Amino acid sequence: MFVSLGWSDESEAQLVAAGWYKGRQNPRCVAEWRKILERPNGFQMSLAAERALHEFGGLRVDCQGPGFECARGSFDLDPELVSGEEGRFAYFRDQVGSDLFPLGEAFDGQAFLAIAGSGRVYLLGDRVQLLGDSIYSALDSILMGRLPKEIVGA
Repeated sequence: MFVSLGWSDESEAQLVAAGWYKGRQNPRCVAEWRKILERPNGFQMSLAAERALHEFGGLRVDCQGPGFECARGSFDLDPELVSGEEGRFAYFRDQVGSDLFPLGEAFDGQAFLAIAGSGRVYLLGDRVQLLGDSIYSALDSILMGRLPKEIVGA
């Protein structure tokens, strides 16, 4: 289970409204996603990915409006939405120096969410950006409208 890194009360309220609660576990969905996505030349689910999907997998949060540094965004934490994007993930894996596992989509499908084995969460579109050092900070960044960090050399 993750230790909260202090996301905002507003983000927590939005997640609770979407069905999240402390201690949430989603074992059937995680097992199904593993079965669908793990295959030769496919994705390999890390412990960080498994934990994030147990707690947040299947949640969809629709959020709009101005944020702290950019517009607030929505996300859909369904890794099957990334099926067929193994090549894109492999390209960005080389840029961040870590395997990446899909978490779903963000900003109404304009970018993918990926998690590294370290637990860092990335935003993948036409470039790779660090969204947060944990699933908590990443979701808070989307919901509160914080800019992701550019990956140097990517």
